[in-house]
Amino acid sequence: MPNAQCPMPNAQLLITKMMNHLSLKSLAFYGIAIGSVALLFKVVTAYGEANLKAAPAIAGNYRFDPNSLPECLNSDVLVLTIEQSGVYLSGNLRSGSREGREKTAQEKPSLFGKWETQGLNLSGAVPNLAGCRDSTATGQNSSVKMRGIVEQESLKGKISLTDKTAATDFTAQREAAVQPQKQEH
Repeated sequence: MPNAQCPMPNAQLLITKMMNHLSLKSLAFYGIAIGSVALLFKVVTAYGEANLKAAPAIAGNYRFDPNSLPECLNSDVLVLTIEQSGVYLSGNLRSGSREGREKTAQEKPSLFGKWETQGLNLSGAVPNLAGCRDSTATGQNSSVKMRGIVEQESLKGKISLTDKTAATDFTAQREAAVQPQKQEH
């Protein structure tokens, strides 16, 4: 192999050129840049773990205790259906009957609000609450405002049905979620 060229001298030449470009200043710059990014990442991660908490999962159906509802609703069983997307909440307030819940699942939410550190806030216009003469007699919607705190499986707070009435304390219990049954083939 007298005419064959050895690739080794070219490789050594390439390494020598690279070493000339990597000066002490370049290495220091890259080292400081990488160290700064790593330190910044560590600081942001520590802050997030200490101060940023996700909203608790409160989505579901809550059945109101009839004795804790305002006078016009204390004979009716109500269910509050809450849907959650992060801190944003939406829901419906309907009769506790099966037909009322099935109807609720098909309708757009009528209550909207947000989870805050103190608890949940929901407000909106609820159509025709049975038992409340202001809403059913005229066919109008009742203005509903709710503030509450979720403690384990119960929701406790205050509800106001119109802007004119005072808020009433309420208690609602979370219903167990119904699991859809799988059909075997």
